[in-house]
Amino acid sequence: MQTFSEKVKQELTQFNYENSSMKAILASFITNNLTITFNENGEIWELRTQFLSTIKLISSFLKHLYNFKQSFSYTDINQLNKHRTYKLTITGNFKKISRDLELDAKEPIRLLAKIIDQRAYLVGAFLSGGSISSIEKSIYHLEIRSTKINYLRLIQKLLEQFNVSISLLKRRNIFVLYIKKATDVSDFLKIIGANHSMYELEDKIIARDYYANIQRLNNLDVANLHKSSHAGIQQIKMIKLIRDSNEFKNQSDKFKFYCSIRLQNPYASLSEMVKIFQDRYKIRITRTGINHYVMKIKELFILSNKRHN
Repeated sequence: MQTFSEKVKQELTQFNYENSSMKAILASFITNNLTITFNENGEIWELRTQFLSTIKLISSFLKHLYNFKQSFSYTDINQLNKHRTYKLTITGNFKKISRDLELDAKEPIRLLAKIIDQRAYLVGAFLSGGSISSIEKSIYHLEIRSTKINYLRLIQKLLEQFNVSISLLKRRNIFVLYIKKATDVSDFLKIIGANHSMYELEDKIIARDYYANIQRLNNLDVANLHKSSHAGIQQIKMIKLIRDSNEFKNQSDKFKFYCSIRLQNPYASLSEMVKIFQDRYKIRITRTGINHYVMKIKELFILSNKRHN
């Protein structure tokens, strides 16, 4: 079954990119992924990834833009992560591609002059070292890994220009940019053009928030029920203590009637007491009226306690 990261990377490989965006993706991917080796014929570049669609995309860009000889290989499936590693080996005029993609520059200013190519550079970053945690979980986590801190600082700078807050840390021997805020993860997907994945993520966020709100409302209802039940029981205790007092006997018939109804309905809330009066006895009374009687019960109870103390 595809992970969400795989879905995003699969989506990113389906687009038709212009030449300038191809170069930005290549520059980012190569900067973060390149291994250089040497043999008797000279310099060899190797690019690796665990995603077949990604290596095919990078290979197609190199064929389209540069005259490179390429060979393709892959490993057996790793028993731990259940992935193969795909390797693209290339030979050719590396000086030309290095100059064209500004690989030796501290920051590829010319390559990133346009916003569309800045977005493409971020695509290359995600394809080369990005991952997103399962969106089935309640915590969202996006990260981009690299051994090159200056590369990640450039990615961080680009994302901040798009108003996405991202943190940088060191984890063992690599550096990691990470996002933990769901809205920022969604914004990142929008920036790199993974709109289908973005909508899937936002659907999950909305659904999770909806069910969380329902649960909170249910918990609130239970809390209010306990509160109403406790209040009703307290009133019952106070009525039983004051009903033989002269002060109680001197109260209005309506008040005494309320007390008799409350004794019969110890767990009813104020709203339920209003409904009981209306439905059973055809007496119109408001919550304010009910609350007035409740306050009178408390007043008589306090008066009775003072007398006995």
